[in-house]
Amino acid sequence: YWFLFKFQYHNIIKWGFMIKKGFTLVELLVVVAILGVLAAVGIVAFGGFLGNAKVNASKTNHSNATSFIQASLTKCSLGDTNIVLKDTSGNAANLACSAVTAGNAGTAATAFVAHFTGEGWKNPYSTASSASGTASACGSATTGSTNMSGSGATLTVLTKYGTGNSDCLSAAITVE
Repeated sequence: YWFLFKFQYHNIIKWGFMIKKGFTLVELLVVVAILGVLAAVGIVAFGGFLGNAKVNASKTNHSNATSFIQASLTKCSLGDTNIVLKDTSGNAANLACSAVTAGNAGTAATAFVAHFTGEGWKNPYSTASSASGTASACGSATTGSTNMSGSGATLTVLTKYGTGNSDCLSAAITVE
């Protein structure tokens, strides 16, 4: 009986302290405060990354659209008769090179807008809307949209990546 009492007493007291089986209120409050500070800093930092990602996605859309249009128009210059694109529903559609090489950049611009819409390009600032449009000036363009317009033999690709009227990328492509 004495041995059993000594064994239980030894398990309760170790090195002069009572064995703790939980956290104190102060310890829990310190952990909650630390988590609150980390969350506040993380939210601010994440917001900055998200804004930069939208700008970079808009600029990438501009670059990809410009490269695709230039490559497609080069096919006509090399003797192809049609440019295979998509319509707004995603179905295959052909753009006759004869219509493009006649210097009708407006027809080409309309076809490329339909193609990028049919491909499912989304506006980084509003994923419910398409990333392609027909605005011809930065002030009238939707933020995050890549717009194509044509006048004579010049097809213009315009992308608004910010909220200011000067936050635009523009590329002029000559339709030959």
